Amino acid sequence: MLDLPLRRDSLLRPQRSGRLPGAHKQGARNLVDDTIEQLQQRLQYRFANADLLIEATTHASAHGGGGPSNERLEFLGDSVIGLVIADHLFERSREMSEGEMTVLKSAVVSRRTLARVGRSLGLADFLQVDEGLKQRKRYPGSIIANAYEAVVGAVFVDGGLKAATDFILRTLEPEMQRARAGRHSPSYKSILQQRTQAEGKGIPRYSVVRFEGPDHQRRYLTVVHVCGEERGGGWGPTKKAAEQNAARDALDKCYPGWPEEERAPSKD
Repeated sequence: MLDLPLRRDSLLRPQRSGRLPGAHKQGARNLVDDTIEQLQQRLQYRFANADLLIEATTHASAHGGGGPSNERLEFLGDSVIGLVIADHLFERSREMSEGEMTVLKSAVVSRRTLARVGRSLGLADFLQVDEGLKQRKRYPGSIIANAYEAVVGAVFVDGGLKAATDFILRTLEPEMQRARAGRHSPSYKSILQQRTQAEGKGIPRYSVVRFEGPDHQRRYLTVVHVCGEERGGGWGPTKKAAEQNAARDALDKCYPGWPEEERAPSKD
């Protein structure tokens, strides 16, 4: 895997044995520039300030947890991704209810999804990490997801919201298509089922208790029962959508704080 110094001039600092000869300094500079160019080509974005890209690919472990890292850019990128995807769904999916948009957004911005996208961009080849992580055959998904968020943060700082929006939608569009096609996991129903089964409460049961509207605009009200007790309910334009909203309602009522827990770093 390719290693990047935190800043371009870090390879040019005096060493214990003296300063690097001019030829070596030029070679080091060329190596860093070539690496940055390779990554920019993969990202299909050219930075005005390439130091932002170096920072975005520097894991905290690279300095023993005591030096600059991509954590601040990761924090920023996380918020930018959420904003861009929410706005995109709001503007382009007007037929979706709030609950349906939340289900789709949750799938698209999940750690698992961002890790998959980060790997497809080849970010693992450019991360600067400590020697322990370098020995692994595959970086944890959480590190790749964080790196993707940091790159988004770097693009936002470098080029503004328009540049970040273009990058996010280009790289996450396949994931949004997967989510719309129902191929994304986990869903609210699967999250609720995982939790109830872990607690020995079995599989949640869903039932339609009401529907309204003409055939072409029908809406369904579904409730979910756990151990025979009603735990949540939700409306939707289809029975499946109503079940998802009912599961989300049950999660909100029975497991306060569950969204943050689901966003916890993955172990894959």
